[in-house]
Amino acid sequence: NMTKLEELLNMWAKDSVIDRTEPGKELINIPQLHSKYLNILSRHRLLAKETDFKYNKLKKVKWEYYSGKLSQEELQQHGWEPFNFKLKSDIPLYLESDTDLITLMEKKIYHDEVVSVIESIMSELKQRAWELKSYIDWERFIGGQ
Repeated sequence: NMTKLEELLNMWAKDSVIDRTEPGKELINIPQLHSKYLNILSRHRLLAKETDFKYNKLKKVKWEYYSGKLSQEELQQHGWEPFNFKLKSDIPLYLESDTDLITLMEKKIYHDEVVSVIESIMSELKQRAWELKSYIDWERFIGGQ
C-alpha cells in the first residue's frame, strides 16, 4: 500500500495544524506523527531503490537490444522486434528516449520527491517539539511556576 504524494500533502495539511490551547497534548502527539511519516518514508526509500535497480537492469538489456546483441530467443522473451542497428554513437540517444526506461525513471523521481517531502515534514516535527517545549516553559514562567 503506497501513499500517493497528493494524499501525503493532504495528511500533512491536517497534521500540521497545532492546537496552541493544549501544547502538552500536541507534544505527546509528536512521536505518533513521527512514526506515521517514518513508515511512509521508509517504504518510499525502498521503492526508489528498487526502481533504481530495475532501471539499471533494464538499461543493460536495452543497450544490448540497441547494439543488436540480443538473441532471437531473448527478443521473443521481451516481445521485441529486432532493432535495425545503425551507429554505436547513436545508442545513448536511443537509451535516453526509450519509453520503458523513461517510465522507470519517472517512478524513481516520484519516490524521491515523496522522500524529500517527508524529510521536510520530519524536520518540521523536530522543530515543533522544540517550539512546544519552549512555549510550555514560557507559559509556566508567565504563570509564576
